[in-house]
Amino acid sequence: MTVLNRFCDISAIIMSQKTLWKNTDEGNLEGYTLIIPSVAVGNVGQLACDLLISSLSMKRISSIYSPALIPVLGYDPYDLLSNNLSSCCEVYKCAAKNVAVMQVRAPLVYKYAREFLEDLIVSYKGQGIRDVIILTSSFAHERKYIQTSPFRYLASELSIYKNKLLSKNWLEHELIDGGVKIFGGGFASLLFEVCKENAMPCLILYKYCSEGDNIPDAYDMVNSLTDVVPLFSEKKDFLDQLVKPVSWKLLFGRPAPSDIY
Repeated sequence: MTVLNRFCDISAIIMSQKTLWKNTDEGNLEGYTLIIPSVAVGNVGQLACDLLISSLSMKRISSIYSPALIPVLGYDPYDLLSNNLSSCCEVYKCAAKNVAVMQVRAPLVYKYAREFLEDLIVSYKGQGIRDVIILTSSFAHERKYIQTSPFRYLASELSIYKNKLLSKNWLEHELIDGGVKIFGGGFASLLFEVCKENAMPCLILYKYCSEGDNIPDAYDMVNSLTDVVPLFSEKKDFLDQLVKPVSWKLLFGRPAPSDIY
């Protein structure tokens, strides 16, 4: 058997399986809120999750593989001195706040997206996850009411935050023909639908934005999220508690070499 044939056989075995988890011994998430970013315009959800993971000193507890995930590998984005590598999809948790973040670093392959998300929700529901919060974004030009907040939300009937959201007078996402359509929002709508189908309480929070430097959008999103889920001390300044991930130093690549000028 050639090396190529052996590789193809191994690949076929992997592809025939659904979602694979590589968990640590600290993977118990019963009663936790799971935050998932959708890969969307400006990557606001992902940046917000980076900010949460870094600021709350969250610990990685799981790596996830699926045919739906584009394979990506890199250094630890939160610790330059770490010898660990980071993959496309990893789960981090903060035991002090009963919150977990599933960071997704690449778009989902459309063909396998629904199956992956269904596996995800069914698995975490079996582990006792309390609810799911989806962070995403939408094209700025889709914002109809310019003088209103750039944030919108959509909560399922089972969401534990519905009363709190109503008391804050936040603007709710407008359904189009009875369906959830967030233009530029990635897989957020599909995940919301999967959560509803599996009776998993779910909340979508998104912001209208444009491509560019979306770090300020990430700070705004974390600030809005903490209005619903208290993740930081109210006795201290909010911004002082946020820790910018070290990976953001190269968010736009290295500067141009000076010798070209």
